[in-house]
Amino acid sequence: MSQSGKVLLIDGMSFLFRAFYGSAWGGGYRQTSSGVYTNAVYGFTKMMLDYAELVRPTHLIVGWDVASRESLVRSQWYDGYKSNRQAPPDELIPQFDLVKEVTHAFSVPNLGCPGFEGDDVLGTLSSRLAMEGHQVIIATGDYDSLQLISEQVSVKILKNGGKHEHFDPASLLALRGIIPEQVVDVKALMGDASDCIPGCPGIGEKTATKLIIEHGNLDNLYENLANCTPKMRSKLEENREQVYLSQKLATIIRDVPVEFSYDEAAWQYDRTTVHSKFEELEFGRTLAGRVS
Repeated sequence: MSQSGKVLLIDGMSFLFRAFYGSAWGGGYRQTSSGVYTNAVYGFTKMMLDYAELVRPTHLIVGWDVASRESLVRSQWYDGYKSNRQAPPDELIPQFDLVKEVTHAFSVPNLGCPGFEGDDVLGTLSSRLAMEGHQVIIATGDYDSLQLISEQVSVKILKNGGKHEHFDPASLLALRGIIPEQVVDVKALMGDASDCIPGCPGIGEKTATKLIIEHGNLDNLYENLANCTPKMRSKLEENREQVYLSQKLATIIRDVPVEFSYDEAAWQYDRTTVHSKFEELEFGRTLAGRVS
């Protein structure tokens, strides 16, 4: 086994979209002198360096979505999954490949798996790495990742203004009253409009959390419907199939067939290679000064 390390896993889509919209609100998009859009790539790179400085990892990996919505495993389970997603802005589309050129310059692996989402890639990696004895920190904007928390896996949820919320088992319990194993069951009841996960109509986050805390998990809740109010019992009975489908959709898959080399993920890079890429993208001195 490799010597125990500290691995930073970055949710590539979360970082890139946040970087794009965070820098685009004023209507101006950073471009090179030849007209190449770089605002999302610049913001992504800054955020990656911010978190690398904060966490001080021995290794760093970026996980990506690599499939269209239609080809996702979850879309085969439920046709409506993420059906409300709009196409990304034209200014962002070329930056999906460009950002991977930058991470490549840093010798950071970009990992994805057809049919699966970045969450599944990070879930698989975090599970494998934790089993091997490594400490894992996931940086993402997606609260679904809270289900991955363990004694060896913590999650940093991106917030506006460059801030984040740090979650480990203790802070998850203190802030939300639940344990990692209950995260999915809460979402199964409340649903998620952003991913088109239906949940149980009429049950919001507060009620979902209360029910799961009281009963421990979804199965126990359904085994004890007699203890619920008639109105609640009726809702849950009527939507049982939909609730269990929502549980399946919300569960991060932790065994996707993604290959990676731990040694190749070491957070060490050639300064000259990085500066050359920065120069090509006209990133300027501020960012270059942080790469020593």
